Amino acid sequence: MYFEHLRGRFPSEFENEFNKIETIFDFRTKHQSYTPFDIVFEKNILSIPMRVYTEENQIDNPVKLIQLSAIQKELLYCFFSRHHNGYVREKCLRKIIHSQNKFTAPYILQLLGEYVIEIIEVIYDNQDELNHINMIEYIRENPQHYEITKQRVYSYWNSYYRRTYPKYKKDVPPKGASHLDYPGIKMVKYLDSLISNNEL
Repeated sequence: MYFEHLRGRFPSEFENEFNKIETIFDFRTKHQSYTPFDIVFEKNILSIPMRVYTEENQIDNPVKLIQLSAIQKELLYCFFSRHHNGYVREKCLRKIIHSQNKFTAPYILQLLGEYVIEIIEVIYDNQDELNHINMIEYIRENPQHYEITKQRVYSYWNSYYRRTYPKYKKDVPPKGASHLDYPGIKMVKYLDSLISNNEL
């Protein structure tokens, strides 16, 4: 039996929040979190798991949720956005996609680089409501994470969605949807434009 911790996944300034969450929610799990990766967050090193296996039903428990503040809920949803169940990841993404808290940025960006198109569509459909400042500042501090995410977007398009969103030759007009209509690629180009246009 393993026990997951929020400490080290988020900035240390939220330690009191971690303690409160961990007294209410059960972070025991039969499987240890899968291949955590390091990011830089305001010059601090944080470790974010690729996947966690903590019991997901508790995030729908109103008795537990009512005990949390708004920021504590966002910390919780960020953590569960790394869950092995894609439906849980999507549900948690919808809870944090409009957040003004910068600590959500790496979790949202990581979801962009995954294979579940429904999750990617949530990000793309909410691009205008996404906190651009938080996201671009995070990307500038973590260019490698962004580059890896972009590579994953194109790789998953090629592996799973190339037939639905085919790539046409340069001078051949598309007969329908093309690779440029794939929501992951559209979102990457949107983020690239924010960076290149020096919006921030």
